Amino acid sequence: MIEVSGSVLSVEKENATSTFYDLETSKINYFHIDVMDGKFVENNNIELMKDYALTISHISNIGLDVHLMVEDVEKQMEEYLMLEPKIITFHIEAIKDKERIKEIIHDLKENNIKVGIAVSPETNIDPIKEFLPLIHMVLIMTVIPR
Repeated sequence: MIEVSGSVLSVEKENATSTFYDLETSKINYFHIDVMDGKFVENNNIELMKDYALTISHISNIGLDVHLMVEDVEKQMEEYLMLEPKIITFHIEAIKDKERIKEIIHDLKENNIKVGIAVSPETNIDPIKEFLPLIHMVLIMTVIPR
């Protein structure tokens, strides 16, 4: 089954609600929320993406697909749990400890959230292989997250 996730990363704030409506009527499956902390990547849009996610959760029944490009995965994960996203994807590069990765996967699944692991283009994908039976998707970036 093909699913489409529409990114809201470049949505202009003054047009946000109408853009969200247009995306919803285009029959996307998810709203893709790219969360950046200014540490893992250069840009910081934590407040804007949280605002967009809250707005979407109030006006739409379409699920959220949250992509965490952050150092503190658990903190941002907690910020989004109350919005009941359908998917949360985090970068394998942000977490070096395999047991911690397994704990995050477990916690997300306990909250009925699908789990994705993202990988930057220059990162070896071999470390992801052991997690494949535990997760729902792999996001292979085509650009280096900055």
